[in-house]
Amino acid sequence: MNHTLASTLGELQTKIYWLHDAEKFAELAEAATEIYIKLGYDQQKAENVGYLISEAYQLSDDADLSYKAGEIEKEITFYNQVKDKFIEIEAILGLQKNIAEHQTKWWIHFRHRQKLQVIYHLFLQHLKPLGLTYLFIALQLTYYMLKIGKGHNLRDIEITQKNATKYWIQLLKCNITKYPYLG
Repeated sequence: MNHTLASTLGELQTKIYWLHDAEKFAELAEAATEIYIKLGYDQQKAENVGYLISEAYQLSDDADLSYKAGEIEKEITFYNQVKDKFIEIEAILGLQKNIAEHQTKWWIHFRHRQKLQVIYHLFLQHLKPLGLTYLFIALQLTYYMLKIGKGHNLRDIEITQKNATKYWIQLLKCNITKYPYLG
């Protein structure tokens, strides 16, 4: 297992969150592209995925604004568009189809501050593609994603990056070719 690769992926993942906060969506797309290049995807696929991830973040912001304005139908429409972006990513990367659903759901529940639902969908996002063989790792990945979120909420880039690196160390241990990470 390459700790340098895990560290680089952790840095890029952290960068995505801070670029999202700064609403620098073109740079966010570039950081996401770099993650998929590092994971072994060709330039075109990685760029397409990076762009789609950036769009998903923008749409989720629109959904959150709709939620805060009490426009629930509009929020649902935006989150359906987010899910469509993730489904496109699944197809490009050849991933199992349910990852998009769980990623979208945990994003919704995160914005609604429904922690148990966040945990549930984060766990399933990792367990379903990894399988029972990697049950313990799926639990660890869920834990690290929660720690990443906490670090980000505290605006502590060091804690966020440390936990993102730990996330990638565990995920790379699985020696799989298709990773259940969508940004």
